[in-house]
Amino acid sequence: MVLPLGITVDSLFKSSGSFTKAVGLPPAVYSDPEFHRFEMDAVFGADWLCVGRQEQIPGVGDYLSVTRAGEPLIVVRSKDESIRVMSAVCQHRAMCITASVDRTDDNMLDPPDLESGTTRQFRCPYHYWVYDLDGQLIGAPEMSKTPGFDMADVQLPSLPVEIWNGFVFTNFDSDAEPLAPRLAKLDAVLANYAVESLVTVDPVTIPDVPFNWKIMIENFMEMYHNSRLHQGIHDFAPSSGAWYSDPDPGDVAMFGCNETVEPDGGFNPTFKALFPPLPGTTLEERQRVVFALVAPSLLMGFQSDSAFWFYVDPTGPTTHALSMAYIFPASTIDLPDFGDTLEEAIAGVSNFNRQDMPTNVSVQLGMQSRFAPRGRYAWQEGVLAQFNTWLVSRYEAAAAME
Repeated sequence: MVLPLGITVDSLFKSSGSFTKAVGLPPAVYSDPEFHRFEMDAVFGADWLCVGRQEQIPGVGDYLSVTRAGEPLIVVRSKDESIRVMSAVCQHRAMCITASVDRTDDNMLDPPDLESGTTRQFRCPYHYWVYDLDGQLIGAPEMSKTPGFDMADVQLPSLPVEIWNGFVFTNFDSDAEPLAPRLAKLDAVLANYAVESLVTVDPVTIPDVPFNWKIMIENFMEMYHNSRLHQGIHDFAPSSGAWYSDPDPGDVAMFGCNETVEPDGGFNPTFKALFPPLPGTTLEERQRVVFALVAPSLLMGFQSDSAFWFYVDPTGPTTHALSMAYIFPASTIDLPDFGDTLEEAIAGVSNFNRQDMPTNVSVQLGMQSRFAPRGRYAWQEGVLAQFNTWLVSRYEAAAAME
């Protein structure tokens, strides 16, 4: 089977399996527009994508507007208090119904900003078609003169929903295999973290980060660079303490632990946790950081006092949008000095970002070079071969359908 760029599945298989034999993916898959279009269907068109946390929409009518794989979506707490995910595209003339038309910025050629909030219904700002919280059309001005038009026939397309540990997922494939059973091994590792009860702070989104989405995943998950690129600021959790779980066939999660030299380490200049330990965690768990990927694009890190989650959404062959947020026990958020301490924590993580981001930009540049390699992996990068194996299985399945 041949994929875009003339890449064969046999060639991709060289990147899968154990790190002891695997080599990197073909460099062109990090920048080629044709391969990016193929990948968006092969990976993001058929796998579970995180669209937020359930506590972000606690009450009926609370909603989030997100874009996943180029599709504008609404995540809403519907009338029966369940969570629904629907297309945000009006079924009249394709206006995004949650878009703001009150633009005051200078670049009016950019797509309209999407909003979040609370509502009783969604009204398209273009022609005032109105939809209820379940996506049913309930108002369409002047359409009574259109022969055969019936509002009952019009509804926003609805997507499947699955909630795992408080994270809300959706899928563009209505026949997709359930997600949760394929996360059982990760569930066991996170049992004491009570992830479902943790509360997120508002995510921060960086648009158009200038490198391929896979580079972000790879940098987050591998621990080989921790003691090299982050020498000094990552010494509390050296690369020598890396460990990765071996996934079983069908697993969607890849994860590992980075042992810390002492309990309650932290990603800040003090090397110490800034918040109280997570209730229920053991001393052993307080002396490690868990890094996890729910493929394709939800990244999570669990430390002794908190957790953090990243969502990676491709916006082009060499760009992605990156959303980031911490999650905490409600008792931590209620502390009187929580806001100031959170700022300290964010400032500490910025020290790592200042090294990671330009490095990843440089990797993107190198991947576009005629001299770009398909290099071998170190054992502290073993998870990258696991990620490749998962990706190649998606590429192969999509190629077989063409």
